[in-house]
Order: sequence, then structure tokens, then C-alpha cells
Amino acid sequence: MTSSEVCSNIRQVFTDSQVHHILKQVLGNESWQLLRCDLQRAAEGLTGFLGDHYRTTLHVRVGESIKTVQLFVKTMPLMNKNKASFIDKGNFFRREMLTFQVFENIGGDHGPNPWRTKAYIFNESLLVMPDQTVFGYTQRHYLDTLDLPHVLTVTASIARFHSSYANFATKKSVNRQRPYNFLDEYGHLMKEPTFYDSPWLRACGKLSANLLHTFSKKYNNDNIPDLEEKLTKLYIESSGSFRDYNDTLNVLIHRDLWINNIMFKYADGVPVNALIIDFQCLRYGPPAFDLNIFLYLTTTRNFREQNEMKVFEHYYSVFTESLDDATKHRLKELGYTYEEFLSWCEKSRMFAYVLAIGIFPYVLMSPVAASRYFDDPLTYDRYLEDRNQPVIEYGKQCPVYRDRQVDVIEEFVERYIVNK
Repeated sequence: MTSSEVCSNIRQVFTDSQVHHILKQVLGNESWQLLRCDLQRAAEGLTGFLGDHYRTTLHVRVGESIKTVQLFVKTMPLMNKNKASFIDKGNFFRREMLTFQVFENIGGDHGPNPWRTKAYIFNESLLVMPDQTVFGYTQRHYLDTLDLPHVLTVTASIARFHSSYANFATKKSVNRQRPYNFLDEYGHLMKEPTFYDSPWLRACGKLSANLLHTFSKKYNNDNIPDLEEKLTKLYIESSGSFRDYNDTLNVLIHRDLWINNIMFKYADGVPVNALIIDFQCLRYGPPAFDLNIFLYLTTTRNFREQNEMKVFEHYYSVFTESLDDATKHRLKELGYTYEEFLSWCEKSRMFAYVLAIGIFPYVLMSPVAASRYFDDPLTYDRYLEDRNQPVIEYGKQCPVYRDRQVDVIEEFVERYIVNK
């Protein structure tokens, strides 16, 4: 391998040694010369909320030919110090680093239909992966909801993710001759930074009440007394339900399966595989939490009412088919049956509602508007906890943004307040 000075426009992201590390993984022991680096924002506006995102192309001479290496890069925010501090305190990059460390032991990135991508570099401030668009993967529009073929494709990937971890935990338990608990090793990194009795979550209660008061024709402060207080109490109660439990199966949970964190591959217009990306919100608990979170973030109420059981059945079928014999035996001893799984689907439902209600104000906003409101260093702290003004303002401009939020809050109120 020959050395080359790293292009000046990429020095803000990579060191020389990191470029060498990436190219060694891609090219092996071939000699190469770095000719040019193209670095650009992944998209206009705010691509993701927990880092800066770039697409990078390395132009490399290998022998007599020129090769391109296309990368997707996520870094700690370079210009917004307050946001970087929030990300650091929440261990978001450290969680993703931990995830890829675990992935090296559990697999999942091999074969024609992987459920995750590999990573060339993963540390406390940087994640570098292959750009999956090169392999035919695409993302849906941020306001899209998914139909049944898309949902079942993602559901299969979630099931294979969970089963891979379950198999890994079984091996760890056998080797240690005692049940393995992920939190015994990594609990210090897994503290929830937002969904607990926090100012951020209390602001969700206030915003939900204001959205209903401003836009809802069904529920508001006039026909439900103390609406904000009731919502806030339930939001806090639901957040306490998402944890590990001693008497059931616990796995690694993605916890952030909104539309931008899923990539699809198609054949003749039909989805044939889904990649799960962005593991910065990693948690540990019963698998049903992940499945319900995905459903409430990406589908409509009408879809769930018509197809929920189909999705649950498909998940459990793929999950059990992907288990090794030792893990099947462990889950049999644990009493983790289909009926037990369905009971957790119901127990995890309230948290799935609350997570959707909590992050919809951010993820359903156009990337350009979201950047203006939520990524400006001058307003970041204020809007992190008090989202009323930008959300109400943007809701008046974008009916889909408004209706997606109002619909899920109305559904929550109907289920947990009106019909309780």
C-alpha cells in the first residue's frame, strides 16, 4: 500500500490513518493511491437528529485502474456545540459503537438479504459505512406511511435482528453457566436520555394538549378537563414500562424505527429486503417494544386495525425460524410462547404511542424546516424542550404533518383516557 496525503476537504471528518483503515478493509492488501475526495452533505437540511451526515467518495488508483469507494458518514455535530453536548451526555454515539461491537459477534450482514450494514469505523464521534445506495437500497419519503408488503419486509428484518441477539445471548449464557444479561456489562451506557420523567417528556404533554386544542375537532381542553396533566402522567407512566424484565425474553431493541432508519431494496417494484440503520437509541427489553414502535411510527391507524395480527404472526414466524436449537430450548424453559409474545405486544403498546407522539414533531417536519428550527445553535436549547411555537406554526402550513400528529394523539386519548 502506498501512502497519500488526505484531501484537504475531508480532513474535517477523517484522519489520514482512518482513510488508510477504510481502504484496507475495502481493497485488502492492494497498493493504492488516493487521488481525490468528494465530501458533501447527505441531503439538504436536517438528515438526522443525532449527528451530521455526509456522503463521501474516495477516488483511488489501484494498479492501472481508478476505483471509487462510496461511503456514508455520520459525525458528532461540527458547528452546534449544544447539540453535540446533548448527544455526548446521552451516549448516542457510544451506543452505536457498542452495537457494532456486538454485531461483530452476532453476524447479520452476510448473504443476499442482510438486515444490517457493516461499518468500517465506529467510535465515540464517528461512524463510517458503505453507501448502501450503491447496492440498490433506497429510502422512502419522510412523510410516507408503509403498505403491507413494505411492513412485512421490515418485520422480517426486525425478527432476524432480535433472533440473532437471542442466539448470541444463549451462547454467552452457556459459556458463563448462568443467564446472560446485557445490562450487567453495558448498563452504564443504556440510560434513557429522554423518555423518563424529564422536562423534555413533560413538554410532550404540553405540546400534545396544545395540538389538540388548536387542530382537533374531537378532543381538547374544553371537553376533557386537565388534559395536559392527564397526558403527561400517562406519558411518564408508559416510559417506565420500557425496561428489561426478569421473567421473559429480553433482546437488543433499536427503539427508533422511523422511516429514515430503514432502507429498501426492490425487484420489479416489490420490496425484497429492508436494512435497519442508525442504532444510536439502542435499548434492552422485550422484543415486542421494537415491533410496536415500528408500527406506530410508519403506519396509519386504519392499517394497524386491518393488519396488526398479520404483522405479529409474520414476526413470530420469522423469529422462531431464525433461532438455533439451544435458543429454542432456552425460550421453551422461559415460557416464551406465541401467546406470551402477544401479551407483550399489548403491554408495549402505550410506550409505542408515546414514542411516536414524542418524535413526530421532529421527524415529520421537512428537513429544511427542521434544520431551521431544531439545528440552529441559537435556538437549539429553547426548542429542544419547548416545541410549541415551531410545531404549531409548521402544522398550519403542512396538513400531513398536522394530521399525522393529531391522529395519533387522538387515538391515544381515545384508548387511554376516554375509553379507559
